[in-house]
Amino acid sequence: MIGKVIAAESDKITARILLDDIETVNMGDLLVIESRFKYLARVSSIFSRNIGEPNLPDKMAVLTDRIDDMESLFGNQFYYAAECGILGVLDSGIKPAKTIPKFLSKIRKAESKDLKFLLKEGKNYIKIGKLRNMDLPITIDIDSFITKHAGVFGKTGSGKSNTIKVIIREMITHRIPCLVFDIHGEYGYKRGLGGMENVIVVGLPGSESDVSLTVPLQMITPGDVRVMTTLTEAQEDAVALIYKRSGRGWLEYLSQTGTEDIVSNFENKIQIITVLALQRKIERIVNYNFIGRDFDSLNYILEKIKQEKIIIIDFGDYEHDDWAIKLITSIISRFLLNKYKKYKKEGHKTKETLLVLEEAHKLLNRDTAKKTVFSNIVREGRKFNLGLCVVDQMPQKIFEEILAQLNTVIIMLLTNIKDREHLILSSENDLSDFKKEMKRLDIGEAIITGISVPFPIPAKIDLFKKGHSKEESFDQFEFNELDI
Repeated sequence: MIGKVIAAESDKITARILLDDIETVNMGDLLVIESRFKYLARVSSIFSRNIGEPNLPDKMAVLTDRIDDMESLFGNQFYYAAECGILGVLDSGIKPAKTIPKFLSKIRKAESKDLKFLLKEGKNYIKIGKLRNMDLPITIDIDSFITKHAGVFGKTGSGKSNTIKVIIREMITHRIPCLVFDIHGEYGYKRGLGGMENVIVVGLPGSESDVSLTVPLQMITPGDVRVMTTLTEAQEDAVALIYKRSGRGWLEYLSQTGTEDIVSNFENKIQIITVLALQRKIERIVNYNFIGRDFDSLNYILEKIKQEKIIIIDFGDYEHDDWAIKLITSIISRFLLNKYKKYKKEGHKTKETLLVLEEAHKLLNRDTAKKTVFSNIVREGRKFNLGLCVVDQMPQKIFEEILAQLNTVIIMLLTNIKDREHLILSSENDLSDFKKEMKRLDIGEAIITGISVPFPIPAKIDLFKKGHSKEESFDQFEFNELDI
């Protein structure tokens, strides 16, 4: 026994801690309250109290330099307490608590035997770590994690990348296809998954990869340009006219046709100054060395996903180029969503597939999110077995409507108060009890909450260890015509 209940409400209790060493109780610890029912609770706050006059602590603070044994003067008037959120009632699992524990009910730390119902094995679950301070593996439901979308949030250095590597390693084991947009080279050959069985690194210049990424120029739509840069009203009108006439060849027409010829072709409906401005904006896009027609990487990626492979898109030298990041992630994700929609319409089965989006705030901020395909994926991806995992160190910059659609959230160390508050206010899950704990997590520690776990779990994520490397070359894969 470590304490007793001294106050209770419908969703929380206050416990008096009876331990001699208060420092053995940690925020996030799971406790069991022994009453008529066996309640499971989680420590959300730890504090000290006194039963004397209100200013007694101040008086004692003045005397601390002179008196070694204060209890001989004042008696034992100080005690420690903890506020704990009630998670539910333990009964061959956990169910909602509709009552409160009795006054002075005994409290003890939860043990593995109390929580053995968490250990679920089989093809529907993946293991990503252990309960903090307990030798009990944590398993999460794959279906809920993937198709109902997830988020992994934590400051730089908190262990986000390790968490994603552990998740993907489990996906490999369960033969679940994934596509990871690896902005900073965390998951490819340098220090990640590259070389593992069933992992293919598709890279841009500057990366070590199995296959080079080539994006067809014809795949770029006016919407992609809007995500990268702002168009004036006149430029919007001009793009609409050119796209209506040239279709998928609109960028090629705009970049290769003389300015005066374009004005003439459209009978002066477009001003020359507008054409010049548009040509300057798209020049950077059409000159990217990953834009081409010789090799269709999109269909290559799709074919490998059908084969249940893990695809890592390594951005190489473009890791700090926001235009390239927005362009590539948008085109590939839209291509896959459209394909999955087509397959369902035709009655073809597709396996649940996870898209992992690093540096998510670049595309999912308030100004950009609704312009991208990702807003469509979080709204309707589940119908087509396509899920999104949002990974970011600054959740405050992610659009509230996107956060609200993430039904599993893995929270790691967040020291910025704006990040914590934005996550709490925007999430569909009730995260208010974890506000203090978020800023006290150690590297590799996490709070896992949402529908893929039965209650918010204090976790220690496993350390990723690379498995056996493959020693095979990739087969040549080419298409004679563009499949869009």
